Amino acid sequence: MTTEAQARKARKQAKMQARRAQLVLRRQDHGGALAWRGWFDGSAHPNPGKLGIGALLLGPHGERIEVSQAAGYGSSSDAEYAALTALLQAALGVHPPPVQLLLYGDSQVVINDVLGTTPRGAKGLELHRASVVALLQQFTDVSLHWLPRHRNGEADRLSQLAIASFTPEASVPGPSPQGTTPAITG
Repeated sequence: MTTEAQARKARKQAKMQARRAQLVLRRQDHGGALAWRGWFDGSAHPNPGKLGIGALLLGPHGERIEVSQAAGYGSSSDAEYAALTALLQAALGVHPPPVQLLLYGDSQVVINDVLGTTPRGAKGLELHRASVVALLQQFTDVSLHWLPRHRNGEADRLSQLAIASFTPEASVPGPSPQGTTPAITG
């Protein structure tokens, strides 16, 4: 093997090692013993079309809050924001309030928009972003993380369930999940 080929191989291995380390960091849950964890997902069928939202909030002592509801009509980004809003509203209803809140979703558009990691916010989602940011400010320790769709299965299941049972009468007007009534178990 030539020196150039060895150098290429070493660069490739270093790149793969860095990627593996990054994936491990993403998988790590940095929550403490009292952390609440939440997952959200929104669906639009077709896109744009009927919206269904799903959210799951798990407490440190086995508490489980599920949200699954129709949320009007709009785009998939409207649905994702509506699901995140419903999740935050459910977390605000917890007493005592969560000491730490770790949130996960599979929409890079929404997560990047909320975190401000892009130079400009997502066009047309300004009101959603402002609403979510106002809700986030009500928590002392909250973090928002992207995860791949296949690792967001429960929230996806809840959003698909909402789409399957969609009726215009049961739908919340517009893309905002007003009047969410989560099921609480645990």
